Amino acid sequence: MTDNTSETGRTGVASRRNFLVGTGAAGVVALAGCSSFLERQAETDAVLSTVAVESDEDGEYYHPTQENIESGVYSPLTRPLFIYVNHASLEEKPDTLATYVQHYFEGQHDFSREAGYYAATDEVRDGNIETFDTVLEDLGIDPDPDAVDDDIDCSGSNTVAPVTDTAGESFENEYPGANVFVDPEGTGAGFQAFAEGDSDVQSASREILDEEAEIAEANGVEYSHYEIGWDGLSVVKHGENDWLDEISIENLHAVWQYESDVTYWNDIDDDYPDEEIELWGRDSDSGTFDYFTREINGEIGSIRTDYSAHTHTDSIMEGVADNQYALGWGGVGYFQALGGEPGEDEFEVEESDDEDDE
Repeated sequence: MTDNTSETGRTGVASRRNFLVGTGAAGVVALAGCSSFLERQAETDAVLSTVAVESDEDGEYYHPTQENIESGVYSPLTRPLFIYVNHASLEEKPDTLATYVQHYFEGQHDFSREAGYYAATDEVRDGNIETFDTVLEDLGIDPDPDAVDDDIDCSGSNTVAPVTDTAGESFENEYPGANVFVDPEGTGAGFQAFAEGDSDVQSASREILDEEAEIAEANGVEYSHYEIGWDGLSVVKHGENDWLDEISIENLHAVWQYESDVTYWNDIDDDYPDEEIELWGRDSDSGTFDYFTREINGEIGSIRTDYSAHTHTDSIMEGVADNQYALGWGGVGYFQALGGEPGEDEFEVEESDDEDDE
């Protein structure tokens, strides 16, 4: 196939395969466009490690490992991941889109894990299948898998895009007549397109906001949404930071709240260094930003303004790895894709051996 864009101008199959140059969690890094970071790693002598975060389940401290996330103890920094399905698109291309969504749900555990994230429960997956069957029945749709021959446009989250793309690649392999186009512009930007009826599937790292739902309603866009996996947000520090092994929710709030007066490490604890904290996190276009600010500060968008805000999590990891006194947060998949294992000793971010990596 030579045409790499759909009619709506979204990124096509060939270009998608280029930005997902790796598999599993490694694909997340490539998705975020961090090949230049990988080329610079030898210059930074970067070392990273995760910080254990207090659980609101039992008050203990946990790192964002697969076991802790899937068991539910890594809370509140475990978040559900979603897809939203446009019902008008289902009616427009019932065989292709309905069969794709069914394929997505049947393999959602594997797709989430292959993309570097975590599986939801069997109960959640089975609920998705049951709910979607009801949607199809209400719309009078009985999809024919032998008639799959259309394009599917997927907008939304940078975080969830690797899962949706993994599902899309699997679907295309089984149904060569289909093309799944994934455009990871961010949850907020994706919902803008979805609420205007400009995409078939919206990947989202948070639920739709009231104002976004109102726009969709005003435009006559009806939809249903489904939980397809989980992601853990990691709090990361420089590997040579030997004073911060764990952090409470109270102290995370103190550091990140709007107009915070925490500037130096010893503002958190008198035993910490008298050195300024360099803070890194996601920008306000991100569903990750929305989730973090709501869970830690109690309100979406409520956060101090004097931190280094970035669109891509790889930039956050790079910034923290460059400064012993830095602290940041972002999806744990990006941390793992750089070679780290949550809760283990710090690791050195080494230069890629592949000189031809694009």
